[in-house]
Amino acid sequence: MLWNRIRQAIYAALTVIGFVWTNYYLVQFTIATQGALTLANFLNFDIATFIKQVYANPASSFIGVDVSIASLCAILLIVTEGRRLKMQLWGLYIAAIFLVSLGFGLPLFLLMRERKLTKSLRLAEDTPGSDALQTNT
Repeated sequence: MLWNRIRQAIYAALTVIGFVWTNYYLVQFTIATQGALTLANFLNFDIATFIKQVYANPASSFIGVDVSIASLCAILLIVTEGRRLKMQLWGLYIAAIFLVSLGFGLPLFLLMRERKLTKSLRLAEDTPGSDALQTNT
């Protein structure tokens, strides 16, 4: 159980870091392309310029392609694990990847997955005649 809590703490920290750090650069992009950070400027996000800048040179193109492939893998993981574990609202983690970032959506999913696994393990241990109890006797 200790490792479950450690993993949950790491995933929670990465979720916060993934939100703050990626959005810091999104704010910088908005200021650079719109002139100021206002709600109107943020809502008028220039996606065409953003994509052009992602693929502006070979180094940024490498990162763009790498993150795109990693996002597809994360989505596949979220769909399969979300269904397998019968997680509620697993589609929200996919939306989080598209609306915020992979660095936010994936660790958030992994945190909630770890919590679900921990809860399932506790329920299995509390069930009379379960394998977990039989191995401990």
